[in-house]
Amino acid sequence: MRRFFGPGGPLAAALPGFEPRPEQAALAQEVADALERGEHLLAEAGTGTGKSLAYLVPALLSGKRVVVATATKALQEQLLTKDVPAAARALGRDVRCAVLKGRQNYLCRRSLQGLELLGGSAGALFRTPEDARQFDALRDWIETTETGDRAELPFEPSTTLWTDLAVGADRCRKRNCPFAVTCFSEQARERAAEAELVIANHALYFADLALRGRSGEGTGVLPEHDAVVFDEAHRLEEAAANWFGGRVSLAGLRLLARDVERVCREEAVAAPARALAELDRAGAEAIAALEPEAGRLRLTEREVEPALDACLALTDALVRLAEALRGGGEELDALARRSLGVADDLGTCLSFSDPDLVAWGEPGALAWAPVDVSEILRDRLWGLPTTAVLVSATLEAGFLRQRVGLDEAREAAFASPFDFRGQALLYVPSHLPEPRTPRYYGALADEVVALCRLSRGRALVLTSSYRALDELAERAGSRLPYTVLCQGGAPRERLLEEFREDVDSVLFATSTFWQGIDVQGESLSLLVIDKLPFGAPGDPLVEARCERIASRGGDWFADYSLPSAVLQLRQGFGRLIRGHDDRGVVAILDARLRTRAYGPRFLAALPPCPLVGGIDDVAGFFGASARASA
Repeated sequence: MRRFFGPGGPLAAALPGFEPRPEQAALAQEVADALERGEHLLAEAGTGTGKSLAYLVPALLSGKRVVVATATKALQEQLLTKDVPAAARALGRDVRCAVLKGRQNYLCRRSLQGLELLGGSAGALFRTPEDARQFDALRDWIETTETGDRAELPFEPSTTLWTDLAVGADRCRKRNCPFAVTCFSEQARERAAEAELVIANHALYFADLALRGRSGEGTGVLPEHDAVVFDEAHRLEEAAANWFGGRVSLAGLRLLARDVERVCREEAVAAPARALAELDRAGAEAIAALEPEAGRLRLTEREVEPALDACLALTDALVRLAEALRGGGEELDALARRSLGVADDLGTCLSFSDPDLVAWGEPGALAWAPVDVSEILRDRLWGLPTTAVLVSATLEAGFLRQRVGLDEAREAAFASPFDFRGQALLYVPSHLPEPRTPRYYGALADEVVALCRLSRGRALVLTSSYRALDELAERAGSRLPYTVLCQGGAPRERLLEEFREDVDSVLFATSTFWQGIDVQGESLSLLVIDKLPFGAPGDPLVEARCERIASRGGDWFADYSLPSAVLQLRQGFGRLIRGHDDRGVVAILDARLRTRAYGPRFLAALPPCPLVGGIDDVAGFFGASARASA
């Protein structure tokens, strides 16, 4: 690997401008050793290491079939269009690579026929005029696409329209479908079966795991493979909790009803109108009785008691629908099983006897998840003969090992090759009020405005909640003489494109913008983080995890809350320096970094760069005067 990644090696010859990085070669050697020995590996590689090529090259040289599972579509796209071709050039051969996604990402030929959309005679079947307009805009793509992949679409269609057009995981007939030979989803699986490298996401990997069962010998979604690389592995616990949990949503109930109507229409039988009407009424009442206006509300016996009759009515409606459909043929029988499956998920949400599960209500849905996924993953993944390599720029290996139950694995860590001492400045003021004090948002907005004026825009403001996002965008955004972009104002990738192109713009964001985004150059010269990203204390899953740790004699703050926040802060910090020529300031506007005992734990986890507390230091970094911020 040192030869391959070194000066004058195959990568240097194949990639113009390639810079040998000892950290990249060392990571590649660790991956190569893990694949050869069949040992699990936990590897942290700081930003700029070049981790994608560091695992792709040894994977492709190993002679094994390898699945790479990512947490984001952006990384999948980067691997497919940039990194895999680069590895292929360095190897001097073609690489048989396939991207495999969940069925719901592909256009369904059978759905098109059932709705008679290609003939244009089903306008009345569209749910909204906007759906009809969007479908007209997609006609050319529908008639010419060779992959049926949603990623090809020129715009993001409405959820309702795409649901009508896509392969539904719950309604796919797989090999029994009359369109199986030309099915886009099946064709993608056939390509994956012939590939040496398969790119997927975490959710699809867990779906494959569930289908294969505990022995790993069942028929899965993915082809048989020798190894898996989990990139963005710091998100593995959340992906597992989502997959091994369940959900009952009003949108899902209405999709079930729409699928029943579609199949009945195709089979030329009468739809069970009364059962469907009762399902819609009962679903709306049950979910309205338990959903909060925003966020998540933990479901306890006290919360559920007033809504119990409505929930039982929904269960009855699901059972009656199943009874009305059963015996009507293969597809209606499948819909009957699906209806009973929703009833089971609802029952899990309302059952409080299992301490390993937590349930909650959220706008439009009820959901549940396992409190701890470590035992599930020990049982279903780590004990299989498949070699697992977990990589991330911010792994917090000891914490992740415990959270996902990976007891036997080698660990390796490689620092970023970037010169953070010369490229970055960390500004932590001590004069701002702590969160939850009355003056907090006003003082925070004033500080954001002052900093953005010093940086002349070119700023990403990351908040720890949607409330903070709204408060800062409103209080600070209107006072800035730059283009102001805000999460929710446009699709994520479009916002990032505008942010990159309008160099002086300021982007306010939260949630998914803390990780997985890459903005190099002058457009991102100031990164503002509103406060330390501790998990919301009232979040049901966070609360249940902390209770579980405490019940076993652990310290919920030290064992879970603090390391989770450290990992999230490191992810946020990593948005700033993305290349050797980048320079900028990270401003963490939380005085607790200086005043609380846990502050040094956060600071020690961040890349080494000068720490300052005065805005004059920020002004000096940007070559401006502090008076310009007044």
